[in-house]
Amino acid sequence: MLVGFGVTAVKHETSLIRLRKLQEDRRGSIMPMFAILGVLLMVIAGAAVDYSRAVNNREKMAHALDAAALTLATKLSTSVMTDSEIDSLLSDAFAANIQTLGLDDVAIANLTHVVNPDIGLVDIATTVTVPTQFLSIGGIGPDSLTVHVKTEVNYSRFDVELALVLDVTGSMRSDIDTLQEASTDLLDTLIPVGTASSDSKVRISIIPYSQGVNLGSNAATVTDGDASYSCVTERLGEAQYTDDPYDYTPTDTSLVASTHFGGGTSSCPGSSMSLLPLTNDRDDLEDKIDALDDGGGTAGQTGVAWGWYTLSPNWTNLWPAASAPGAYDDDELLKFAIIMTDGDNNRYYDIEETETCTSTHGSGKKSKKSKKGKKGGKKDDDDEETCITTYDWTEESEYQGYTNESSTRQRALCEAMKDAGITVYGIYFGTNTSSAGAKNMSACATSESTFYQANSSSELISAFGNIAKKIQSIYLAK
Repeated sequence: MLVGFGVTAVKHETSLIRLRKLQEDRRGSIMPMFAILGVLLMVIAGAAVDYSRAVNNREKMAHALDAAALTLATKLSTSVMTDSEIDSLLSDAFAANIQTLGLDDVAIANLTHVVNPDIGLVDIATTVTVPTQFLSIGGIGPDSLTVHVKTEVNYSRFDVELALVLDVTGSMRSDIDTLQEASTDLLDTLIPVGTASSDSKVRISIIPYSQGVNLGSNAATVTDGDASYSCVTERLGEAQYTDDPYDYTPTDTSLVASTHFGGGTSSCPGSSMSLLPLTNDRDDLEDKIDALDDGGGTAGQTGVAWGWYTLSPNWTNLWPAASAPGAYDDDELLKFAIIMTDGDNNRYYDIEETETCTSTHGSGKKSKKSKKGKKGGKKDDDDEETCITTYDWTEESEYQGYTNESSTRQRALCEAMKDAGITVYGIYFGTNTSSAGAKNMSACATSESTFYQANSSSELISAFGNIAKKIQSIYLAK
């Protein structure tokens, strides 16, 4: 029994040893499984890092692409560009914004764009490959991730004609520098430095005004030879609130002489501030802005009228060919006027009609005077007379006010200009919201959104800048 027991015991011990060895063998097979699982867990955890890097690069590239798109849209809104010029500008602008990414060459090489000139839209896209650090371990995941970025930007597809009607009266004495800075900022936006005249889509006229407008050598033409100091004022009669040309034929042909403009003031801007008709020559525009100076009273209606005439196709024969305004019904053309003042109107002009008659019976000459075409005097029944009528312009000074003659005329001209399809921006430079000047500019503006009240120098500069950006009509498409 003992032997048998002993034998049995030996066999049992041998079985235990074998069982232990089997258990040890199983542990050895699990270790590789744990190693593989560890690698997978590391890859999974690292994938978040790889994807985070890709997303981060994508966000930076998106910002860089948006900035480049806006730069391109700004240029396209003001200039005509060839495909090669677009490629070059877009690549340079994009590269400048991604220098810190280390992706310059690849991202730029993959940069593409599509311009749709019919709706003024540019589609821009690029791709870049970002190497992975964890996903590629052991060949489990890709060696790189491809990042796609695209944006759309609108630009103004229109040509632009803009009349800049500027108050240079005596009250602007301490603010001329501000007006010059504001006007130059607007010019920088709409006709950037370096823009060739042949490429610019924007033409600007500048009309400095006080008690009149200096028309230079054209003054004698529109005043029928009566201009004084190259100044012109306004006109009366049936064409007063129209853009009929200076040489139109009135219904009553006997009044042809009275259809011309007055030159009845010596207090208007000097020769260096003569009206500049539409041009895209930046040097000429800069020179005119630099020459701005102050002096004289305020005949805002005259400034508005002559601003309108620089935009009216009916006045083509007065201006140089390069300054000829486009047609009102041109679907590819937008017309704007910016009217700026810091005060209230206080001057207007009237016609004094003088009739000089010569008697055929030796009774001598006699003159009869009346205003606004009302003829006076009584002719002797025994005399046969030959009469000649002449027209003399007189300047009338009046109290500043919203309902005075000059303000009423100014608003009527603004309404007529808006009816012709011109978008009017009114800027009042001052703090008094109830002043006649503020009310006139608000009434002249096309809408509430095109009226600005600038309470300070910085606000005046900002107003000009905001208007320039509105005219460009640039925004990132949503």
